[in-house]
Amino acid sequence: MYRTLGIDLGTTNSVVAHLRRGEPEIIFNRQNQEATPSVVGRGRRGELLVGSTARGRLALDGENVIRSVKRFVGRRFRDPQVQAALDELDYKVTAGTDGDVNVWFDGRSYTPVEISAIILHRLKEDAEQRFGEPFQRAVITVPAYFGERQVAATQEAGRMAGLHVLRVINEPTAAALAYGMTNEAGDEGRTVLVYDLGGGTFDISILLLVPGSVSVLGIEGDNLLGGDDFDRAITTALLEDIREEYGSDYQPDRRDRPRIASAAEVVKIELSNQEASDVVLAGLGAGQLVLETVFERPRFEELIEARIERTIELTHKAIMQANLTVGDIDEVLLVGGSTSIPLVARRLGEVFGPKRIRRGVNPMQCVALGAAVQSALVSEVECPECRAPGDLAASACSNCAASLLGGPRVSCPGCHLPVDPAADACPKCEHVLEAAGAAPVAAAQAAPAAQTRGCPRCGTPAAAGATACELCGETLGGQAGAAAGATSTAAEDVGLRCAGCGVVNPPGTEVCASCGELMQVTNPFDITPKNLGIELNDGRLAVIIPKNTSYPTSAPVSREFVVSGSGRQRLEVAVYEGEHEIAQQNELIGHLTLRLPAGLGGRTPVDVSFGLDRDRTITLSVRIQGGDEKTVKLERVTLDPELKVQVEDQQRQIESFTDRWGAELTEAELREAQQLMDTLDDMAAGQTKGQSVDAALERAQFQLKAQRWVRGSEAYLSLFLHYCEKHLDPSDLRRLRAVASELRLRREAADWEGAMAAAAHADELCDSLGHTFRMLTMCNVYVNQSLVSPALAQRIMAELRGLDRAVESANMEAANRHNSALLLLYAEAQRELGDDPLPEQVGPVRPEEAGPR
Repeated sequence: MYRTLGIDLGTTNSVVAHLRRGEPEIIFNRQNQEATPSVVGRGRRGELLVGSTARGRLALDGENVIRSVKRFVGRRFRDPQVQAALDELDYKVTAGTDGDVNVWFDGRSYTPVEISAIILHRLKEDAEQRFGEPFQRAVITVPAYFGERQVAATQEAGRMAGLHVLRVINEPTAAALAYGMTNEAGDEGRTVLVYDLGGGTFDISILLLVPGSVSVLGIEGDNLLGGDDFDRAITTALLEDIREEYGSDYQPDRRDRPRIASAAEVVKIELSNQEASDVVLAGLGAGQLVLETVFERPRFEELIEARIERTIELTHKAIMQANLTVGDIDEVLLVGGSTSIPLVARRLGEVFGPKRIRRGVNPMQCVALGAAVQSALVSEVECPECRAPGDLAASACSNCAASLLGGPRVSCPGCHLPVDPAADACPKCEHVLEAAGAAPVAAAQAAPAAQTRGCPRCGTPAAAGATACELCGETLGGQAGAAAGATSTAAEDVGLRCAGCGVVNPPGTEVCASCGELMQVTNPFDITPKNLGIELNDGRLAVIIPKNTSYPTSAPVSREFVVSGSGRQRLEVAVYEGEHEIAQQNELIGHLTLRLPAGLGGRTPVDVSFGLDRDRTITLSVRIQGGDEKTVKLERVTLDPELKVQVEDQQRQIESFTDRWGAELTEAELREAQQLMDTLDDMAAGQTKGQSVDAALERAQFQLKAQRWVRGSEAYLSLFLHYCEKHLDPSDLRRLRAVASELRLRREAADWEGAMAAAAHADELCDSLGHTFRMLTMCNVYVNQSLVSPALAQRIMAELRGLDRAVESANMEAANRHNSALLLLYAEAQRELGDDPLPEQVGPVRPEEAGPR
């Protein structure tokens, strides 16, 4: 088996746990702290700082101390909630090229996923240093009210940090798992409301705990409500105090702001345990001002009262949506550091009664402990590439050979991002990685016990080769055990202990193999936090999987719609998550587009189905009656609206071209055009497969340009030969026919470079023969294809016939006269035609309700 971390990746603090002897246990960090501040900073020499050391740089280098980045994970820069948060930051935040958020650190832009990966990598390093063995996998928690894109971003951060993410589970559910391990459910079980108020998010989950089962009955929350908001409220109050004493024109500078913010956080923490907090801030305002005041608890409670009431409102809403009453709640479990604020317990006590308020386990630790418990409930590992299930003991997928383990990572010296030590250069900053620098890392991972490390229980440094801690007597792994590596991990370190007989069972066990008793907890049945549906043609959201639906789904959930459109259009199915009736007011998850079959008439039935896996990843299937079914697994990566417009415009151009000239395209060209359309469809659906959207658009533009050019060039050359053959010199005729043959061969092979070279040669040959031959060719085209008015066509035809007779009789004077007349008519035809418009480009159609509204 391979070791797995349970990680509570928090807005303010992150906590790590693992299973040891069948029970979850917190792993302390390198500073011997149970929690690591979720902060990234820069040291005096430019070195990477993570945790309390980074937070300690706030007053000195606030612009390079990145905090609360979890609030931006998976969000768009234009999100109103993101915009509202910008004024509260010391560091720079801008819009990324894909419309997401970019965070600026040490002169370089990072995505919130990359900053989260840096934090996760440090948590992994600290755990490995503390425990003396590598951790390859993880269960990571997220707020229950996180959307699909935020869950996906968390998974990606774990992957970048070198972890194979077994599961992403909701924080309240994880807390309930930890609570369930320490409490007897009783024969009838208990209905527990988990009130999770952390640093940046608030979640409510209502769970039914019975022996051997954890079921989620209801979810509510607010992703932008937490202790950070309380800190800001105190900060604003302290600023008011400064201005009251020194004048309203005081504005905190880049050094004052982080100091006042840090003082506000201290006030919040102290007021959780005492009635008043002394605040002394000297040297404000370029060293001229001093704030000395006492901040009392009643003032603090008045500042945060409205936000606490917001949590109470959401609590009532969750109870109501679960079809329960306040009286149905047996216990209220407090989770998250902000629940230590006395006002929280007091208000909940007023709603539920003080006797029902429980902490159960440490509110700062319980989420990480529950994530560690969840790692023991997983009975198989899913391949990240082909999604095939595999054995937990396997290191590679038996189906596609992809790794089922996270890989080793080192911090890039240039940008600090976790990178593969075997890589030649960092993929972000292109810093060249020295091969020699990877050797110590590999050696340390191969034989970590050879290092001096800390006791996993108390943190006391242990000498190499020691078998027990000198302070607490805790057994240490020793060199032999560590040398065996992860493959020798005992069952007691990956499975749960039975509360009845004490036997540690294998992962995924629901019934104790020794005594036959149900285990205290098993895989939880979670529910969706928001509605999932598609956009209709009138802009409304058609819900397919409603909020509070259990997942993973045993079978796809389907709804039938109709579509009205022609075979020249495409059906667009846009998936949204949220609770607004108007689809585009919700979070866009992904797209799927497909061509409507030819010959549609009236309202054609369309079947749309959603399936959800354990991580809430959506499998979307669309089937049009009389056409093929298309299925995609939405990767939760949606395009920025501007990029989506570019992709759709490129799709319409390709469709317009193939519709207009399909009869003249080779089979290879039609096949290439369809493959290009499929790629753009995937891009619109979020199926980027690691490709750059900009690169895909550039490739599509090149291919369309090439197809237009070579088709037009060959068509013109064919007409040129047909109408000018009798006027051409035999040697010129041979050269033209040779290049025509070459151009055809290149097109049949879809050899764009070769075809464009042949087209350029053909165009050059035709142009070299003079303007007269072009005029003759186009005049014949105008007449034979009825492109000009009948009167003008008759005049052109008369001159063409006259020219033919003059050439046949070798009357050069007459031929020159007809040529001159044709030149004037050619110019008149061009004025009459104007620009040659492309066929009207019709936009995509969307599904409609199948029945009457």
